Order: sequence, then C-alpha cells, then structure tokens
Amino acid sequence: MAHGSRNPEALRTVTALLDRVRALRPGLPVRLGHIELNRPLLTDTLAALRGEAVLVPLLLGRGYHIKQDIPDVAAAAPHLRVLIAAPLGPDPLLAEALHARLAEAGWSADTGRTAETGRLADLSRLPEAGRLADIGRAAETGRLADTGRIAEAGRTAEAGRAPETGRLADVSRLPETGRAPETGRPTTAGRATQTGLRTQTGPPAQPRPRPPAPAPHTAGVVLAAAGSRDPDAALDTARAAALLGARLGGVPVLPGYASGSGPTVSEAVRILTALGHDRIAVASYFTAPGRFATECAEAAPGVVAAPLGAHPAVARLVLHRYEQALASAPLSHPAATVGV
Repeated sequence: MAHGSRNPEALRTVTALLDRVRALRPGLPVRLGHIELNRPLLTDTLAALRGEAVLVPLLLGRGYHIKQDIPDVAAAAPHLRVLIAAPLGPDPLLAEALHARLAEAGWSADTGRTAETGRLADLSRLPEAGRLADIGRAAETGRLADTGRIAEAGRTAEAGRAPETGRLADVSRLPETGRAPETGRPTTAGRATQTGLRTQTGPPAQPRPRPPAPAPHTAGVVLAAAGSRDPDAALDTARAAALLGARLGGVPVLPGYASGSGPTVSEAVRILTALGHDRIAVASYFTAPGRFATECAEAAPGVVAAPLGAHPAVARLVLHRYEQALASAPLSHPAATVGV
C-alpha cells in the first residue's frame, strides 16, 4: 500500500502490473486501491467488498504504511475478514526484476579488460583493498598482481607460484637466472624460452617495451529507494541491495535514499567513486514512476534504470505473497485485493 502518485504514468504502470497478475491466475478477483492521490482509494475498494480478502501491499519494505496504515485501514472495514500479506521486498524476484531493468537501460556488469590478454577482468569480486589503484601489488598483500606485467612470460598467476612455498611470485621481478624470489633456487619455468630471459652467459636480454596498460573500468550500482525513518525499512533495503549485488555477480550495490535517514543517491555515488568505481548505474527500487523515482533518476551520473513496474517477476511475487498469506490463515473463498 503506497500512497499513489500525481504522475499519471504511475497509475498506468500499476494497472499493467495487475493485468499481469490476472493473466497468471485467471478467475482470481483482483482489485486495486490507493492510500491517497489516486483512485480508487483503498478505503472505497474495501467498502465495496464482502466476505474475505487478502491485502497485498505493493511496498518494498517495512515502514509506517506496513506497520500503521494497513492495520488501520483493515480495522476500518469490520464487514470484511482481511488478511494482510507481507511487503514485496526484499526478495530474489525483485533482484531479478532490478537486474532486467538495468540491462534494459544498457548497463552491463562487465568491469573491464586486461590490457594485453583481452580477457574480462572480474574486478567486482575484489576485496576492498584490491578495488583501488593498488591492484598492481603482489597477491601476498591481498591485492591482484598487475596482469600487464606477466604478458611476456605467457603465464597466468597460477604459473607464477613458487614450487616450495605455494605463494604467488611477482613474475615481473624475477632475476635473470630464473631463480624464485623467495627460495633462491633455480626454477624450470625460469629457463623457458617464452620468458625472454637469457640463462646463458653473456649480456642479459633487454626487455621489450610494452604499451601502457589502460586503467580497468569498475562497476557499481546505487539502489535508489524512497527511504524511511524506520530502521526496519533501512534493513530491508540493505538486504535488497545485497540480493541485487549477488545477482550481478558481486558488483557492489549501495542504497541511496530520496528521504529519511541514510545516504542520498548523490552521496552513495560519491562513496562508490571514492572506492574506485567509475561506471556507476542507478537501479530504481520503486514500484512505479513518481516524484521520488524522478528525483533519484536526476541524481544518476550515467545509466539509470526504470522502476520495477509491470515486470513479470514482480507479478509472480504479488501472487507469492498472496499464497503466503493464505497459507498462514486460509480463507473460505480466495480473493485478492492489491493495495498500491
């Protein structure tokens, strides 16, 4: 149960979502109600019903509407037996829909390519220490080795392990004799002709010049949400951000809020930028277009996704919440009222 919107696109979006719900469950009566700003109002919808109903809030987390408004509206309809379903979020189905909206907006989780191999570098999986400019340090410090330095050796990082210590060796620092830097013993790999290092007597081979390695791109996402002073709402949004990050393969996702406590979208963008992320998108954690969604979109530095809207995963989730409510207290005659 949201409060509606003066944006005319909001009502069209919610109506399209309910059409998807009806298509998934033919014969199930589905009604619409708003807390304010749009008709039909939820109080009017409930007043016209008789018997039993399940109230499914199209809200994305706990907060004042869930804890206060919905119980009050249900109590004001004593002629009905009303079951109140949980809010839509957080849920993996919403992460699915958010991912799809980001893809529709042209955003990809590809975070960059290594300079010489052309392989995708999965920078999203780096620990915090490896996300900044120190990615050229050896792996013993917890950071990635500079892949651009081992192209001449023709090895991956696994090939650079010292045979006796098991630690990653900095291949770019191997001496001319091919000795492992920590053991001091010659290695067979050090004699390989692909290294370009001379093991015979005579002057050492001069290293061939290498083109400068371009800086890898790093991706990040801000999950733009309405916000609330209720700490449970912030917890739910944080869980939704974690679900989306997992869906994106480990890309960092930070919540940004249009109101309430917590960082704004602009502040979340600055946090990600300070961590070295230069490809930041905004995912719109809103059921439908509205004032908050518009304000958050205006703060986006680049790609901004559309609200969840009538995505098929959201329609499936509405029915899932309906089924959960019925499982907790079955009705004699199934009916659904979807509050918006």
